[in-house]
Amino acid sequence: MEASLWTEMLRTPEQLDYMLFPRLLAVAERAWHEADWQTAHTGSLMRSQRARDWEEFANTVGYRELRNLELRGIKYRLPPPGVR
Repeated sequence: MEASLWTEMLRTPEQLDYMLFPRLLAVAERAWHEADWQTAHTGSLMRSQRARDWEEFANTVGYRELRNLELRGIKYRLPPPGVR
């Protein structure tokens, strides 16, 4: 698993944190967790399991991990709503 970040224009540790988080949390989750839906053989089962995992992950990050980042003084970036 790899998470590249080009740092030519980053001048401070705060800028680095802003560009890394919370995306680094998602990369770490994918690196160490093999989900059941990765080995599912039926499409509908795979989609429903993936949706449940995404909902759980998004809630965990939103309600717990972002608060932990704030408590540590890490300034993170969230894209505006509706952006894909």
